[in-house]
Amino acid sequence: MSVFTPAELDYLAGQQLARLGTIGPDGAPQVRPVGFFVNPDGTIDIIGHDNPASQKWRNVQRDARVALVIDDVVLTPWQPRALEVRGTAEALPDLRRTDAFPGAGPGVIRIRPHRVIAFGIEDDGPGTRTVPSTT
Repeated sequence: MSVFTPAELDYLAGQQLARLGTIGPDGAPQVRPVGFFVNPDGTIDIIGHDNPASQKWRNVQRDARVALVIDDVVLTPWQPRALEVRGTAEALPDLRRTDAFPGAGPGVIRIRPHRVIAFGIEDDGPGTRTVPSTT
């Protein structure tokens, strides 16, 4: 089984913004809006204007545990949809995505998913599950 189902990949391809949760230096959660890309191997790249100068970057370097939430609402009929991806992250300072938004600098946070929580995306999908290793 791959990390994401075809329906989840379609959903992710239609989204541009997510929220990344990291663990701050005092142990409290920090959540920030981020841009993202899903790689063919199921890892997720977080991009930014200057990721290496950010608190989320320092948080990931200190504690690799992260959660990423991508969600929206279909208005008619009202239906919330979401994917939560829990995993470990790595700070890659020299990586620059050529397909990133204009102004994105070098420095990518790469998430390796360990757990996916999905709802509202597909009726017969796998829902919450532990995913295979993406190493």
